[in-house]
Amino acid sequence: MVALACLAGTVAAQVTVSQTTLTGFSVPNAITGSPMSDPTYDQQTGQGADDYVGDGTGGFYGFYYAPTQLDFGSGAENTMVFRFRLNAVASSFTGNLRLGVDGNMDGKVDLYFGISTGQGQVPTIVFQNPTGTAADANTSPNTSALGTVYGSIATNTTNFSYFQAPDGSQYHTNKVAQPNPDMWLTFALPFSTFASVLGAQTGTTIDWNYTYLAYVAFSSTQGNAVNQDVYGIPKLTSTNPATGAQWGDLAYNQGGGFTEYRSGSGRPVPEPATYAQLGALLGAGLLVRRWRLRRRALQS
Repeated sequence: MVALACLAGTVAAQVTVSQTTLTGFSVPNAITGSPMSDPTYDQQTGQGADDYVGDGTGGFYGFYYAPTQLDFGSGAENTMVFRFRLNAVASSFTGNLRLGVDGNMDGKVDLYFGISTGQGQVPTIVFQNPTGTAADANTSPNTSALGTVYGSIATNTTNFSYFQAPDGSQYHTNKVAQPNPDMWLTFALPFSTFASVLGAQTGTTIDWNYTYLAYVAFSSTQGNAVNQDVYGIPKLTSTNPATGAQWGDLAYNQGGGFTEYRSGSGRPVPEPATYAQLGALLGAGLLVRRWRLRRRALQS
């Protein structure tokens, strides 16, 4: 029955973007299977408010996800909620926070989306296609480029929040040994909207339970490039000791920022053994049914 329970679906906890606990949220795993964390102060431009933090110390991480159901005005629907820990206290978020998603498991970003702001502007949720040139393969930070913003969604108290993390976490900024409280930025998307936009980009229909997605989270200055902080790897211009190249050259699906693949509902990719167990259980069920039918026939 374990395999059947695993395949039956993930029950979404009730989550809101303004809640002050992490109940219902989980930390995405890296492709290694370990919870994803981020080096302290590894963004490029000196803006602490755009620096993802959360090295796991004290149980503090910088990237959380929750599947839930929220009402955006037409009834409750499946919803994707993303929460990030940022390294500076500010009255409002004025940067650009993005996620790139691989929607067909080919190691390439198929769609960019996230929070966009400008000077004095109210944050909006935006979508951007990756550019399609050969140089912009969108398989690593240094080969990624974001197209024109389209499909903006206005933010409100249902789909966006930005406030000081209440869990006591403090990471230092560029001033070592001078820690400061962190901020939580949280936003939510109806899965139906996300599926429509991603489906238009990839030409495929995606499903809440059975389409597996990987994400890379980053911040950017102008919102059209990966150029500040990529969650899960060190500063892009620093050297990767394993290769001698810049960390920004490391492919997303080789430890360069992609999470492991999970469905919108939080379901992991099934292990081969799960399929085998399910097949065995289904086979056993068919044998029992045949035996019962044969027994009835002999008794009649």
